[in-house]
Amino acid sequence: MQDTIEMNDFAELTPEINTDAENINVPETDEGITDERAQIDSSDSYRQELSDMPQSELELLLSALDAILLVNNKPIPVEKLAEILEISPEAAHELVMMRKHQYDEDSRSGLQVVLLDSGIELATKAKVSDYIKKMDGQKLVSLSLPALETLSVIAFKQPVTKAEVDAVRGVNCDGVISTLLEKKLIYISGEKKVIGRPRLYSTTQDFLYYFGIKNLNELPRPVLDFDTRLLPEDGSPEYLLKEQNTQKEFNESQGFLPIEEDD
Repeated sequence: MQDTIEMNDFAELTPEINTDAENINVPETDEGITDERAQIDSSDSYRQELSDMPQSELELLLSALDAILLVNNKPIPVEKLAEILEISPEAAHELVMMRKHQYDEDSRSGLQVVLLDSGIELATKAKVSDYIKKMDGQKLVSLSLPALETLSVIAFKQPVTKAEVDAVRGVNCDGVISTLLEKKLIYISGEKKVIGRPRLYSTTQDFLYYFGIKNLNELPRPVLDFDTRLLPEDGSPEYLLKEQNTQKEFNESQGFLPIEEDD
């Protein structure tokens, strides 16, 4: 039984992808994304480190933070920020949260600080998105429907071989996969341990960044379309979801033979 992925859900993540590294638009979200893992409890030591600073020095650090996030144009780890600003990672985190709060509370600003699994970044608020879209010189490229469908399959089933992607889509995806590799939305993450060692594909950090999501858990869950006439009397969609398309069955259908692990 084949999975039917609801493409509308996935496409709503973003209709456009910016592939020009020099002209990447920062993601637009209604609210700052909070990385729970980055929300560590503040200790007296680094709070004291910031509170002991002269106001002028603190304001300079906040200004430097803005500049770093703007110039970097992609998520930057807190540890790297700390290294650049020459403060402790804890103090850097506190500084980020301070600036995030200021942007969130400032209704006059069109910017926000967002926390992602991959780091910190400066983003535009959703309220100014209509103006951003009207900017001249923006090199935005829409993914074709085949590319979006292929990317969806890889995102939901990764790591996955091209043969597995072809089986889900029902067409040869050579060209589309090459395009996604070129745009750095997917990468070769390994080889399947079967005869022939076909390549495995997975999504990149750029995939998360461009679609404005923290991690793969935020992807909409695929919806499976079951024909109720095919359900066994004691079966259920949940049971079939667990049992269908096991790796062994797929390998056999493709003529793959398992091989032993390398020593």
